[in-house]
Amino acid sequence: VAKKYGERVKSGDIFKIISMNRNCGKGGAVRTGMLKSTGQLCLMIDADGATDISDGLIKLLKEMKVLTNETRHNQENASMVGEGTSLPRCAVFGSRSHLEKESCASRSQIRTFLMHSFHFFVKTLCSHQIKDTQCGFKLFTRSAVVLLFTNLHLRRWAFDTELVVIAEKLNIPLSEVGVIWHEVDGSKLDVNKFALALVSLGMLRDMVCVRACYSLGIWKLNR
Repeated sequence: VAKKYGERVKSGDIFKIISMNRNCGKGGAVRTGMLKSTGQLCLMIDADGATDISDGLIKLLKEMKVLTNETRHNQENASMVGEGTSLPRCAVFGSRSHLEKESCASRSQIRTFLMHSFHFFVKTLCSHQIKDTQCGFKLFTRSAVVLLFTNLHLRRWAFDTELVVIAEKLNIPLSEVGVIWHEVDGSKLDVNKFALALVSLGMLRDMVCVRACYSLGIWKLNR
């Protein structure tokens, strides 16, 4: 898909296609891609196009401008500016939390139950700051990418929750912005109830692991 797009677009933009030697999970793939990026701003976006990029990117860029300006003027965060870059360490998360009521009305009871359960465990085990950790539309400054993704341990679906935990432990400013999002048919790995339950239990296990490993000092952060 990326090759065909690159051949069709004649804007002079540079495309990098990174092939993984083995399946490292979604978190592992995103980590590799982010650390290979070179821009001052790095956008993470799901391949299914569920988020309206024409709306979402503008919102995230506006919020990032506000957040970086606030960070520059904050004396406590002055030491967080990445070496050799003009942008301080910041991250803006796209959010679907404003769509939750509509989502509950259109989803099955099991999906709604799992969604609320996941949010409960995120707040309990990880963070109260970000309402929607799993929206695949996030914007980072380059200096934040280096610090966050070099410290990332999780390689599967719950890696976003660890990013939030790392950011809070390293005092990296975070913000959340509502984006236009829609369900895309065929973009999920599996839709049956048993598979959903297994994925949810796996994500819960990973969140417990994150909480335990950082609390007990098993995982150390490079600053």
